[in-house]
Amino acid sequence: MTSLSVAARRGWLRPGAGLSRVLLIVACVGCAAGAPEPVAPPTPSVTVAAVTAREITDFDEYTGRTEASEIVEIRSRIFGFLKTIDFKDGDFVKEGQTLFTIEPDEYQAIHEQSLAKIAVNSANLELSRSKLAMKEKLRPNGAISQEEYEEAVAAVHEAEATIAAAKADANRTAVDLKYTEIKAPISGRVDRALVSKGNLLTGGQSSGTLLTTIVNEQPMYVYFDVDERSLLRYMRQRPPEKSSTGNLSDQGVACFVQLADEKDFPHRGLIDFASAAVNASTGTARLRAVFENADHALASGLFVRIQIPVSKPYEALLIPERALSTDQNTKFVYVVGDDDVANRRVVELGRREGELRVITSGLSAGDRVIVKGMQRVKPGQKVDAEVEPQATTAAPSS
Repeated sequence: MTSLSVAARRGWLRPGAGLSRVLLIVACVGCAAGAPEPVAPPTPSVTVAAVTAREITDFDEYTGRTEASEIVEIRSRIFGFLKTIDFKDGDFVKEGQTLFTIEPDEYQAIHEQSLAKIAVNSANLELSRSKLAMKEKLRPNGAISQEEYEEAVAAVHEAEATIAAAKADANRTAVDLKYTEIKAPISGRVDRALVSKGNLLTGGQSSGTLLTTIVNEQPMYVYFDVDERSLLRYMRQRPPEKSSTGNLSDQGVACFVQLADEKDFPHRGLIDFASAAVNASTGTARLRAVFENADHALASGLFVRIQIPVSKPYEALLIPERALSTDQNTKFVYVVGDDDVANRRVVELGRREGELRVITSGLSAGDRVIVKGMQRVKPGQKVDAEVEPQATTAAPSS
């Protein structure tokens, strides 16, 4: 029975009824009969990584600067023209090695002149002593006056004093002559020569011409600031037999350094100094760590990060950092079960370990978390999971 006959039997088609009403009924019936079935959305493809368990150690982390254990400015002690430069810029030099030579001719002549004065005064002394000896023989007979005798004694004393002054002057000129050859006072890396040959140098204790700088990089120091609570914690790590001293160098507190282009902390050192007082305005104390730096990997003035271990090794759960998502202040991950269904799991975070993150609660070892494609996933949705290679999830050890 057609829709039109049903409408006529039920009295819907009355005289005066519009044809449009009939057509609307027919169209609606036709639409209901031909509606397609809903299509299920495709299963999203995701990449998962297993939660790994690994032994780690908790660290405090700070920033600091490297500083050479010895830094010496090489300056001219005398006036003169620079004759030679006896090193290459950036060389490693040894203590006592000649670095510069100042023209010695004038200072050599002055020193020889002072030695000649000693010889002249020595001859005068011998003459004065001879005259005194003669007058001592004539004095008992009254052949000379007391005044003449005293003049002879004074002449000997004067000659002796003149010789002492001449020797002191000779010592001074010898020092000036020695300073024409400038030697390295310490072993280390020398900077570039700041003055070229032929230039006139000025001398003096503090105003002499700066020629270069030498830094001793073995050992290397790293200075950094810590808060007072951390300082107290490090001090309490000392063994009972050393409880009477607060010197951190006696405790052997280890630390590790990371350079700006490094991902881990490969350089190991020991804290050997803490400032005597905490800064009252900042509540921090300055600490120093010492590193052997046998490979010269550390240079003076570098920005570094420092890690100090504050716990014994323990087993922790880690996941890739990119697996984490944020909902306001809540951190969560998507965990894929054995049935390939993704569920949202709230987690609590620990510290970072390279590209991994320590998870303190919310996950178990062996759980699979989504690290790629979580934007297409809804809680309770089935997914097509592909396992990420384990090598890409490893973090460098400290």
